[in-house]
Amino acid sequence: VSTQSTGKTTEKLNYLDSKRSQNIGIFLHGTSIKPHAIGELVSRIKNGDNMENIAALKKFAPTADDIKVFTKIPESQVCSLDKADQLMWYMVNTPYFTQRLNIIEVTISIPDDIEDIKRMVDNILEVCRVLLGSNSFLRFLEKILAIGNMMNAGIKKTSPGFKLSSTLPKLPGIKSQDKSVNLLDFIVEQAVLLDGDCLKFVNDLEVIHNASGSSSIVALSAEVDIMKQDMNKLSMKANDISQKCPPESQAHKELEVFVDDVRSFVKFFQQNVFLLGEQSSKMRSDYSKVLERFGESPNTDSEEFLKMLSEFQTALVDSIKRCSHPLPQCVAHLKPQAKPPSSPHNIKPKMMQMDIANSLMNSSLFKRSAQPDIAT
Repeated sequence: VSTQSTGKTTEKLNYLDSKRSQNIGIFLHGTSIKPHAIGELVSRIKNGDNMENIAALKKFAPTADDIKVFTKIPESQVCSLDKADQLMWYMVNTPYFTQRLNIIEVTISIPDDIEDIKRMVDNILEVCRVLLGSNSFLRFLEKILAIGNMMNAGIKKTSPGFKLSSTLPKLPGIKSQDKSVNLLDFIVEQAVLLDGDCLKFVNDLEVIHNASGSSSIVALSAEVDIMKQDMNKLSMKANDISQKCPPESQAHKELEVFVDDVRSFVKFFQQNVFLLGEQSSKMRSDYSKVLERFGESPNTDSEEFLKMLSEFQTALVDSIKRCSHPLPQCVAHLKPQAKPPSSPHNIKPKMMQMDIANSLMNSSLFKRSAQPDIAT
């Protein structure tokens, strides 16, 4: 025990070690919480709506030694304690203070966690909807395949398909000898010449940018499972407090109000978590269908796959903007402002482009290119 001068004739008692006392003092100086009112903070769930205060109080939570010391100090002597020690006294002598603090911390985070996870799940579901329902995307991929097979003619056998994850990222990096055009630019120009409507998917695929920042599907599913467990733990902890507190005790009525708060919270948010679990299951199912549709490995990491598609969509929009031909209506809004006529130095070899276009026109890969996208 030490004493601390207050600048007056009386001195305050200090049982905490100096460093801990100083940290608690700094906390009290920066908050409106008063030591004697600390019980109000944990009396109702809604009272503990400041996560910073909750986190700080958890850091200063009473230890076994604190409980031994401060339970021996009568309430009549609390005013003689230093402010930091007063706070500790009230924390020690507030029934189930630490347990209630832990419960409140979880109830503060759950609503925001639900919203964050729901947003990411919805974004991924929307991307899956686009990929599973877009026929124009398939038609564009067919053109990539046809041009790839033509480039490899005489070198490799005709390929029946390709993996998106291993092919799409390479297209912008394959460039002409003068570096002025990349392969994706060329594919876009041929698509514009042959089947401009196959670029309809470009607009729908913009949703990929929202989903590409999401956690992986595995991680999101795990978070939903953890949230279900947290809801069950909340109920168990509340019931534990209710059962352990003697009905005849003075604190029983206050604790029952707190327990009722927790039960109401769990009842309300359990339905939200259940619905989130249903959406999470659909997300996993739809993503598996996407992988199957495009021939990807069933173990393909969703985070990497979505990031790849996001980068591809960005590169594709850039190629569309550089296209020298009039754009179809579906992507005309992407066309930058008109530029001055090209100088002879910048004119691309149109004859070679048209020769390839004519040969591709007879490819069986393009014979169903007039089909519309699936209605959504």
